[in-house]
Amino acid sequence: MKLKSLFLALLLALPITESLADSPLTSTNFWTAYKDVKTVIHIQENGLDKKGLKMLGSKKVSSLDKISAINSLGFNHKKTSSFEAYLLDKRKGLTADVFEFLKTQTEGTPVENEQTKLLTADDLVCWAYLNAMDDYNHPNLSMRAAFFAFMRDTKNMAYGTIAGLISSQKAFDYDWCSVYKISKELIQDTEYENNILSDEAEKIIMDYISLYKDDCKK
Repeated sequence: MKLKSLFLALLLALPITESLADSPLTSTNFWTAYKDVKTVIHIQENGLDKKGLKMLGSKKVSSLDKISAINSLGFNHKKTSSFEAYLLDKRKGLTADVFEFLKTQTEGTPVENEQTKLLTADDLVCWAYLNAMDDYNHPNLSMRAAFFAFMRDTKNMAYGTIAGLISSQKAFDYDWCSVYKISKELIQDTEYENNILSDEAEKIIMDYISLYKDDCKK
């Protein structure tokens, strides 16, 4: 599978060094395309309070609304630990070790364990995106969770979008052409069936990502 191979290559790549605030994770404010959505409004205005956390953990809230709400928090928000505490309280049998496992980077294809299986795909993508936005200098720490979420449902565009942005962030420090190619592949060129980004949201992301297109000609 082409996308799986792309992920594996990035998962096994060397960790990046410190990046600039002008980067794939920090410069793609697609939440503005969803500013009338209830979940986005609440989290944008109140952060991850008790209600906001419940929204991220709810099966009734779409994956797309969740990632849009997280996007509205911006970067360096320091809210990942709040979501971890929520998951530890709500997902029976879950232990804090799962988050350390999700941050690890090892050789070979990542394999889920009994702890990650206690998390929903939405839990995984929300944690991955929160963690990546919280520490955008180290996107490698969020790659495994994004990989697991996407591989559970490769037809979910919300998962593909976050996988693309985190992967592009990882590529940002060593190959700007890959910044463009990765997000284009996962956001524009992959066929999805659910949680489809609006044209406006996709344009916001790709307008920024396309700044790196010319680097593919060098």
